[in-house]
Amino acid sequence: MSAIDPQWANAWSSTIAHIEPRLTHTPTTVVSRNVRVGKLDAELLDGELTEMLREPVSNALSLVRPGLAETYRLEIDTMIRALLFWLSVGSHRRATYAQGLQNLQYARTGRGFAQRVHWFGILSIGGHYAWARMVGAMSLAGWADAPQSSIRARLWRLVQRVERITKVAALLNFAAFLALGQYPSIIERILNLRLVHARPQLLHSVSFEFLNRQLVWHAFTEFVMFAMPLVNPARARAWVVRNVRGVMRLPVSVDPSVAELPDDTCAVCFVDARKDVSEVLEDTHSAVNPYVTNCGHRYCYVCISMRMMAEADECSCLRCGSKIDRIRQYLEL
Repeated sequence: MSAIDPQWANAWSSTIAHIEPRLTHTPTTVVSRNVRVGKLDAELLDGELTEMLREPVSNALSLVRPGLAETYRLEIDTMIRALLFWLSVGSHRRATYAQGLQNLQYARTGRGFAQRVHWFGILSIGGHYAWARMVGAMSLAGWADAPQSSIRARLWRLVQRVERITKVAALLNFAAFLALGQYPSIIERILNLRLVHARPQLLHSVSFEFLNRQLVWHAFTEFVMFAMPLVNPARARAWVVRNVRGVMRLPVSVDPSVAELPDDTCAVCFVDARKDVSEVLEDTHSAVNPYVTNCGHRYCYVCISMRMMAEADECSCLRCGSKIDRIRQYLEL
């Protein structure tokens, strides 16, 4: 085998030394040119996720004090958005949950990518909260009605001017986004955070999984809200207990303390009062306008009527466990 010509060897070595740095620094991520719809859908899905998480938090706070959730609604939304951002983008996933569904992620370009992502969360979430609270406090303090020459009026006019400039800039940025499809928000443009396809080799397809889940959930909740008023909890409970005992052939369970009450004592009044106090005097629960059931036990007319209305044909006697299907007024001979 003949030796390689030194000139060819030198030319090959110089060529490899020239193109190798370019090959090692070539970015491997392929940036898609048309991801506008996915970016807008991701923003809408993130907003829907915040609203879904806000509802249970608001319901829990309403049990503490009515109106508490509305008073601190801005704080609740800010905490939910901050938590979602920290669990998704802040945990080195480079995409929110909705962006992940749309096959999007932030491109790791330039220096200080992690710091820019953190600043994006601080400015987009914390900055929005601080600005909204500041404007709200100034409005409640009456800065808009202050004398024109006062410092408060000047600051209020400055804030209004900044808001108008921000809205115009946001409109121009959105127009540029529709044209180029790079930066959906001004903060992303300032920090040079671009959304690209996480897996460019996959074809972009519209996913209706989230929408289908929402439709099913809303249909289910509407059905429950429609059906709940039609269900009688007391009657359903009595029916279940009676049928389970019948299938398992269990004896009728009666509270001995209730079964041994005097004949003129209303068992319903006795049971209701026992839930409130530990010791109940039996003679204080004599039946008022007494009525007798078909099993021969006396109750207050109001007590037994309300119980029969609630449990309907599943109403049972508290003293003996017999089924109550009719009552009549008690006449003392």
